[in-house]
Amino acid sequence: MNHDKDNGFTLLELLISMTIISIIVVIIFGAFRVGVRAWEKGEQNVHIHQRLRIGLDLVKQQLASICSRKIMDGGKQPFYLKGDDKTMEFVSLVSMIPGNESGMVFTRYIIKNEYETETDRLLFYEKKIVLPDRDTRINPDDEDFYEIISGVHEISFEYLNDISGGEASNWFQLWNQGVKFPMAVRIIIKKDKGATPVYIIARIEQGAPV
Repeated sequence: MNHDKDNGFTLLELLISMTIISIIVVIIFGAFRVGVRAWEKGEQNVHIHQRLRIGLDLVKQQLASICSRKIMDGGKQPFYLKGDDKTMEFVSLVSMIPGNESGMVFTRYIIKNEYETETDRLLFYEKKIVLPDRDTRINPDDEDFYEIISGVHEISFEYLNDISGGEASNWFQLWNQGVKFPMAVRIIIKKDKGATPVYIIARIEQGAPV
């Protein structure tokens, strides 16, 4: 007497099928997680790049609007730009702080290194003034500074010398020439340790004495 063959799944076949389905599900969710992380990292990089670009544009605008005219007040010595590779101070006609839109502002930039993260931060201080002279320089407290850029590997300043005397133009990391302004200021940004430096140059118009 013949018996019909059982067409149902055996327990072994069922276990193998469930295992295959589980592996497929794990692979799909793993790929999904990788995609989400890549998207989040991309969004974060876009945010960082936008903040960096906006910050550098503001700094460049303020540098390009340096009050380079020798304004004399009661025989006092005029105020000139002074800086090194990590600090810089000058008087500008452009303010970054609401309420200081009109008139001149004394501005100081400092670059601070965060030892824990091994990254640099660009900070600035601003104060509205009437007439700039050599006594304008102020020593603000740390809490008086505002952050412009953070989380980059390295930031530094350089200054272009005046080539009107026939000398070759060079970039210097120190500017303390009390009788003139640099032709331009260069901000050097390295976003990561192995990244190619990015150079932001702000030209300074040489005004006539008044």
